[in-house]
Amino acid sequence: MQKKYDVIVIGAGITGAGIARDLSMRGATVLLVDRSDIATGATGRSHGLLHSGARYAVKDPESARECAQENLILKRIASHIIEDTGGFFVSTLEDPNDYVDKFVKSCKNTGVYIEENTLEEIRKAEPNLSRSLKAGFYVNDGSVDPFKLTLLNVLDAIDMGATVKTYNEVIGFLMQEESVIGVKVHDILNNMINEYYADIIVNATGAWAGKIG
Repeated sequence: MQKKYDVIVIGAGITGAGIARDLSMRGATVLLVDRSDIATGATGRSHGLLHSGARYAVKDPESARECAQENLILKRIASHIIEDTGGFFVSTLEDPNDYVDKFVKSCKNTGVYIEENTLEEIRKAEPNLSRSLKAGFYVNDGSVDPFKLTLLNVLDAIDMGATVKTYNEVIGFLMQEESVIGVKVHDILNNMINEYYADIIVNATGAWAGKIG
């Protein structure tokens, strides 16, 4: 079997599913393939924490800003699969005296939502916290269902014309001189070898990207 697409995306985790959805929304013809099922790699093994961005605010402001934006976007477009757990960042007596001010300033500069709470409020919510706290802040962490989020991206991509083939393992690239023009795929369920062509091949296999490369 041979077929030509605009883009072939390898890997049906959240990255590959999101790319397939985004490209399909823009009118590209997309093939998404995975050697197993949807979200069976790192995505399905993730803790599902939707970061506020606070943990990165001081030392990695770019990541903090991205987390803060992603937090709000996902809560808007996928609120039905997100638990709004919240969270706390606390400062103990052992922490540097200037760190709290630096933390607050960094959160404000990166758009990370924080709300200062009294120690009484924090201990009421988390009774087992250390008694040597000197400050605490509420953040808008959440917990997302990674399986449902990935599946919904895939279903949305399909609705917009994408083709999705699970249990189809990429076993080689199709080359034209030094350019990659397609993939050779083993259809595991039907034990067939198929070739698919595309202008662009996206390697979205995460921890397996090196192996695919």
